[in-house]
Amino acid sequence: MDPEPRTAILAAGFQETTQAHVFPQGWDEHVARFGPSSIAAPTELLRRLVSNTEVHLDHSLVAFTYGGTHGLTEADRDLLWHAFGVPVFEQYLGPNNELLASECDAHAGLHVLLGCEHLALEREVCGCGSRAPRIARGARIEELVALLA
Repeated sequence: MDPEPRTAILAAGFQETTQAHVFPQGWDEHVARFGPSSIAAPTELLRRLVSNTEVHLDHSLVAFTYGGTHGLTEADRDLLWHAFGVPVFEQYLGPNNELLASECDAHAGLHVLLGCEHLALEREVCGCGSRAPRIARGARIEELVALLA
């Protein structure tokens, strides 16, 4: 099995790879034919996909958030988890889709990769072991365990 999932990126301004294809028009028959196991898209587009019965994933969702907007809410996470049944990860992007911070498997915030000095950052070691500063988003492990129970 290929370690990189077939990912449909439903937004313009990203580079394609062998396993990640860009569909700037959003979900359509081309994406369905591609058969992604993961989707990466702006949060508002993911919310709209919830009612689409053609979307069947088995890996993950990546929700793009941007400066000037709120991060994923608990309601967003619950909605997306219940609709797709896969883990949801947030990526905080800059105006040109550059990756500024990314959520890890511990779901304890977003690890800062670039910039973000203007935001309140947590600096203690993350549950995943990373020492990178994090944008606080709240601990998710207990909530995820409860959802899976």
